Amino acid sequence: MRILGVTLASRDLAAQSAFWGERLGLPVREGAGGACEVPLRASKIRFEQAPPGVDPRYHFAINVPRGSIAAAATWIEDRHELLAFHGDPDEEEGATVVRFERGASAVYFLDGGGNVVELIDNDHLTNDSDAPFGPESLLEIAEIGLATADTHATRTVIQEALSAGVLWGGEDGSLLTAIGDDDGVVIVAPTGRGWIPVALPAQPLPTTIVAAAPQTRELQLEEGPYTIRAVAPR
Repeated sequence: MRILGVTLASRDLAAQSAFWGERLGLPVREGAGGACEVPLRASKIRFEQAPPGVDPRYHFAINVPRGSIAAAATWIEDRHELLAFHGDPDEEEGATVVRFERGASAVYFLDGGGNVVELIDNDHLTNDSDAPFGPESLLEIAEIGLATADTHATRTVIQEALSAGVLWGGEDGSLLTAIGDDDGVVIVAPTGRGWIPVALPAQPLPTTIVAAAPQTRELQLEEGPYTIRAVAPR
């Protein structure tokens, strides 16, 4: 499932523009209404102004070329601090590069708005590149997290809207459900569950997701609020 774009709220658009544009070197531009738009190779992240007094913090992930996680870690560390795992029984203490059983490696950092951002190197994708790691290596949105009080109901309506199955979680005792495939997933989490590695509490926050799907349709969920927009190829 290709996630074409996400729209998220941010308390400080100038900080996001400086982080993604000046620090990481992506071609950030100003969108309608003063939004900060961050174009990746095949997706777009759009940050819109959050209401006064609201400081929204999300979890999302970005695919990087297969086999590039070490280069990705070095590239980020040259520009910004990587997040380390502490007190996690499944990871080495202080680890900044982790590998998951499902065949992916990842690093994490906080962006200019305090969002937990993950770069994913997925063994199951054929997106290899011989180019040196750089801004153009941030390929597309791999994950976007949504929090909800009713994970089963939210999972069901998102699956229907996107005509997508469950990649992992959901029925195996996991608190998380990843809807989609190796290219991209929507992760449904119970409200309050912490996003690794800093246990950032998952909260319902204004989110719009645009994803490629067999059939064009749009779903609105009051919680968040969430807008799920499926776009069929023309």
